[in-house]
Amino acid sequence: MITSSRTGGAVRRLRTGFVSTQLARAHGRRDAAGLLDVLGAALDAGDPSGTAGLPPYVLGVRARAEHDTTRLRARMLHGNRALTVRIHAESVRVVTQYTVRGEPAPAALARYAGTVADWRNAAAVCRSRAQGVIDAANHLLTCYWDAVWTEARRSHELPDRRPTGWLPGRTRLDTTWHRVDDGLLSDRWYGGRGPSGEPDPAAVAQALAILDSQHIRGGAGRTTGGRG
Repeated sequence: MITSSRTGGAVRRLRTGFVSTQLARAHGRRDAAGLLDVLGAALDAGDPSGTAGLPPYVLGVRARAEHDTTRLRARMLHGNRALTVRIHAESVRVVTQYTVRGEPAPAALARYAGTVADWRNAAAVCRSRAQGVIDAANHLLTCYWDAVWTEARRSHELPDRRPTGWLPGRTRLDTTWHRVDDGLLSDRWYGGRGPSGEPDPAAVAQALAILDSQHIRGGAGRTTGGRG
């Protein structure tokens, strides 16, 4: 439990320059007195789970990271809306050709593979940028907790160094970022795969399955991404 009323502080942007890291350390020094119980628990339990007991600065960094990654995803979806419309249209053709008619069309599938590759590349770039946001957030949290630990050691018995891997409030990309094709399947990029985990019956999902199966067999040219 945080006992100090001084553990506030706003986080406006996630930057890892000199000013931002020094501000993170300043927040840590200021908040140290109210985080003694958190530091003590670290020696026994390691990284705490959840957000209970985390100071406002840490919660602010986490909230900003979530906001920035969500905005990146929204901009990527918006910027590639014409591409997704094209993929949806071509998916119907692929499914019709391979499933309804039962007549393979390697040339058409190769064109479809190129379109899907464009999407997967765009999604991979977006994911890389989102990971950069997460890395910046964790860097600021590292600076913050280092300062908390150093300041608390001035008046309390603590090890010389912060425990390795101990970073309360650490941020991570959620698993949907590693399933890039979910961005083509309605709102599934923002959610799970359903309670039973069955494959999506939509034409896009069927066409992607056809593409990937043909790719494995070497019949549709090479794509640069995968279904995460």
